[in-house]
Amino acid sequence: MSEATRRWAGASAWILIVLASIGLIGYGIVHAGIWLWMPTPAEQEASWIGSRYIFFGWLLSIAASVWSHRRGNPLWVTICVALPGFLVGWADLVSPYTLLRFLAAVVAFPLALGGVAEVIWARGRWQRG
Repeated sequence: MSEATRRWAGASAWILIVLASIGLIGYGIVHAGIWLWMPTPAEQEASWIGSRYIFFGWLLSIAASVWSHRRGNPLWVTICVALPGFLVGWADLVSPYTLLRFLAAVVAFPLALGGVAEVIWARGRWQRG
């Protein structure tokens, strides 16, 4: 296997982990929902299950950021990839029944996708050079 093929395989696997992290966090946010007042016990259970998805997405986000650092990606890419896990995870811990998780996702998801776009663009440029 050539060096370029190995680089693209590693970049592709890293991108899939980042997208899986975003997907799990997003699914957890939607599953947990929001309430204007204290939810019923059944709704609290649904929120708890949604929080578990957010937690596993947080773990993937941290793993992707560590891998990003080890791959030699720019520091801002590593930070942007970690943001969904940290911001949404923090919002879920601080206030599990409010809109704060949604707002954190609105800020963090585009930044993480920007980091992915940078890696895709940079890897393609490095391959040509």
